[in-house]
Parts: sequence; structure tokens; C-alpha cells
Amino acid sequence: MTESLLSAVMLMLPMGFMGSLHCVGMCGGLVSAVSLSRDRVWWSGLLLYQLGRVTTYALLGLVAGVAGAALHTFGGDMVQRLLAILAGSLMIVFALNLGGWLPDPLRRLSGWVARHLGLVRLAQHVAGSAGAGGWYLLGLANGLLPCGLVYAALSLSLAAGHAALAAIMMVLFGLGTIPAMMLVPSLFRRMTSAMRLHAMRAAAVMILVLGVMMVVRTVMHVHPMHTMAG
Repeated sequence: MTESLLSAVMLMLPMGFMGSLHCVGMCGGLVSAVSLSRDRVWWSGLLLYQLGRVTTYALLGLVAGVAGAALHTFGGDMVQRLLAILAGSLMIVFALNLGGWLPDPLRRLSGWVARHLGLVRLAQHVAGSAGAGGWYLLGLANGLLPCGLVYAALSLSLAAGHAALAAIMMVLFGLGTIPAMMLVPSLFRRMTSAMRLHAMRAAAVMILVLGVMMVVRTVMHVHPMHTMAG
């Protein structure tokens, strides 16, 4: 368990961090609009928003872990390898989208989910409210938005085959996205479109390499949780 946890830290934190520029582009505009509706950035509200997202990721990871444990019982290591290949493939697709080389296959679905979750109305409520609870609720709801990177992380959680470890993996993934998301208002003010493009393509290349490594090493029968450890 200790070795698996170390592998999870080495895999999920960098994965969340490298993909966080996508988070800035996908849902950062909404958070930035809420933040900039105030005279100054409300950092405690932004932090509560992040905690809301991480809470949702943890719950999704727990569900994925329970399902993964059940699948492992019936399918053994073969199921874990297939899930790891799926996760690596999703990372590759996400990286190609992040770099601007592939259209986002989830764009329409994300818009549909956002409308049905009432994210815009909730954001408007948060912008006009002095309370902190709305920020946490906004984060909880935003964590449910369809995202290729989140799906890749959940696939890895499925492959873990252990409910608690899967939840921890998703928490680590969420924590990795926080630094960029906390800096959303500043980034939107200071980064030019060219700077964002170069940064996103650099992150895309790293995620692409990580996804390819995941697929290749899993095909070579290396345990998916050891992909980054050795």
C-alpha cells in the first residue's frame, strides 16, 4: 500500500498540475468572472471553490475505486491493465486537445452539463453574495463537468483496484490543479494569448509523453501503478 501510495503521488500530482492550464481555459473563465466582479480577489472564496472541486473528485474516486475493486475480483490483473491502457489513451487524446491539435470531443457535453447543473446561475449568485458557502457549492458542481483529464484520472483510479487508494489518487489529482486555478484572475490579466498557447502546448507534450509511457509500459505488463515509480 505504501509503495502504491508513493506511485500515486508521483503520478497524480504532476498529471493534475500539467493539465491545470486546461482547467484555466475550461472553467477558469467562469471563476475569473466571479472573482473580477469584486473590487479585489477574494482568496478565501477561491480556496473554498478549490476544496469543492477536490471534494467532488474524491467522491468520484471512491465510487471508481469500489467499482475497480469489484472488477479486479472478477477480472484480475487483466482488467487493471485494460483500464490503465484506457487511462493512457484518454491522456493522449486530452494532450492532443490541450495542444490545439484535436477538437475537444467533450465540448458539447460540457455545455449541456453546465446548463443542467445551473452553473451560470450559481456563479451569478456567488458573485452577488458575501457568503462563502456559494463558492464551495460552485466548486462541487464544477467538479462534475465532463473533462478528458478527469476521466483519465478516474480510469487510473479504477485500475488501482482499491477504494481508499482511488479516492486518495483523485484528491492528489485535484490538489495538483489548485496552483494554476488559484492564480486564474492574475493569469487572465497578465498572460497574452501567445503565452497561453506556448504554455498549453508545453504541458500537452508532457502529458502526451506520460500517456504514451502509460500505454507502452502497461502493454509490456508493468503494473499500472508502477508506471511512474520505476
